[in-house]
Amino acid sequence: MAHRWVGLALVAMVTVAHAACEPRDLGCAIFDGEHLMSAHLRDDDRTLPAWTTRCVNCHVGTSKAAAFAPPLTRESLLGETRRRGGPMSHYDPIAFCRAIKDGVDPADIVLRRAMPRYKIADAQCAALWQFVMSR
Repeated sequence: MAHRWVGLALVAMVTVAHAACEPRDLGCAIFDGEHLMSAHLRDDDRTLPAWTTRCVNCHVGTSKAAAFAPPLTRESLLGETRRRGGPMSHYDPIAFCRAIKDGVDPADIVLRRAMPRYKIADAQCAALWQFVMSR
């Protein structure tokens, strides 16, 4: 029960701490959850509740320290690094969208089960990529 309250408090703090998106910034709206996205977990076709699929829920801040999931920033995505024991790799727009849709990173390593698999259009994914590249 205590874990639920901690999670809700974290979501509330993130929501308050992050500035609202510009009206035309689709990528920001997707990241913050203002534009709801349908998603499910790996090996489970049930649709997740919309509030659980907001990127900002897990990808908070811009530092790797004490984060549940890595930051989604230009530096963290474009930087050549070894992810989850795989070979050196970096993201590009195609690899980014593949990770979001299929749960596979640029080194062909399957992302952990907690990462939702999104039903996202190519234009929406491109907008999200543009937004995270500006962070």
